[in-house]
Amino acid sequence: MAGPLDGMKVVEIGVAMAGPFCSMTLGDYGAQVIKVERIGVGDDSRYWGEGFHGVLAGYYACTNRNKRGIAVDLKNPEGAALVRRLVDQADVLVDNYRVGALARAGLDYEQLRETNPRLIYCSISGFGATGPLSKRPANDLFMQAYTGGMSLTGEPDGGPVKMGPSVCDVTAGMMATIGVLLAVEARHRTGRGQRVDTSLLEGQISMLGQHLTRLFATGEPPTRTGSAGLGGNPTYRAFEACDGWLVIACFNDRMFRDLCTVLDQQSWVTDERFQSNSSRTEHRDFLAAAIAQIIAKQPTAHWLEHFEAAGVPCSPINTLDRLVREEQLQARECLVDIDLPGLGSMRMGGLPVKLSETPGSVALHPPRLGQHTEVVLREIGLSASDIANLAERGVVATDAGWSAPNVPANASH
Repeated sequence: MAGPLDGMKVVEIGVAMAGPFCSMTLGDYGAQVIKVERIGVGDDSRYWGEGFHGVLAGYYACTNRNKRGIAVDLKNPEGAALVRRLVDQADVLVDNYRVGALARAGLDYEQLRETNPRLIYCSISGFGATGPLSKRPANDLFMQAYTGGMSLTGEPDGGPVKMGPSVCDVTAGMMATIGVLLAVEARHRTGRGQRVDTSLLEGQISMLGQHLTRLFATGEPPTRTGSAGLGGNPTYRAFEACDGWLVIACFNDRMFRDLCTVLDQQSWVTDERFQSNSSRTEHRDFLAAAIAQIIAKQPTAHWLEHFEAAGVPCSPINTLDRLVREEQLQARECLVDIDLPGLGSMRMGGLPVKLSETPGSVALHPPRLGQHTEVVLREIGLSASDIANLAERGVVATDAGWSAPNVPANASH
């Protein structure tokens, strides 16, 4: 079955995570995506981290499936003109270069909408397209620090800690995807495209909603609470069993009563210190220490069995190698295997949204640098001799096959 975005044409001029994540998501659900990369270098993330079969970096692979790839020199006027021809036939352009970078190639929204008024131009930047910091570069770690996310992450008596996943990049990519789909819906009524402008900054502001609300309500900035939730609820945090770590996520009075039953501490149910979340939080040091002492006496499996039977959320703190063996992931098709022609296969995360009538799918492996240059340019009217001439002059590059990448001197993360 065709995906819900079947027939949508997307051009991506993006690097690293946020922009490629957005266009990959559109491609997962049926859009035809063409990724434009630099000749000889490509997307910097091609060189970041361990790779599949020694030739395909995991960082690049995880955001670039379901795309065709071309290699073009955008600094060459002929190369920029070729990409403009592609965009003139596209529904969406996704860009996460620095604000203003594509304008130098004549690929900014104001110029492109003149010849394609239905174009949805999605820009993802560090700080957004306006404001005093609009042209300042930013990346995931930078923005975790700038927006205060790191000030909330880590143990109370320790230093700030980066969140493990690339939360700023991925959230910005999600917001961009939502923005594109909102613009598509609006175009159904108006017939016109528009600019979608989002940023790593605004993605994080959306994630910090409850923390910002607390700040405005109390005047006090939230601080690090370790594994505990906002406010330091002593029954909503990690505890160490005798053979490993687990979390108990008890957040209401009913769950607290059931927790007391499992822990054989019925006196806590009537103790006036523990009658509500707020009072339990007020006495969090005593209660958390008392729970920790009990949990430490039994193995993780014991507590998982008893808390599950009582209806209290409890989970082991899985490592990723343990997570991927969970039956639930198999049942939900959370992992997919993709064939890399001539090499073997690779496994990666699957599609997060299941649609009953128009499901998405993984149809294309992440492209080799310049893999589809020739076929894409043929589709917009160039002949084989035209393409050969452009390649000879360094305007475009065609598929060089799988080969271990040589990391460019300026490629870093």
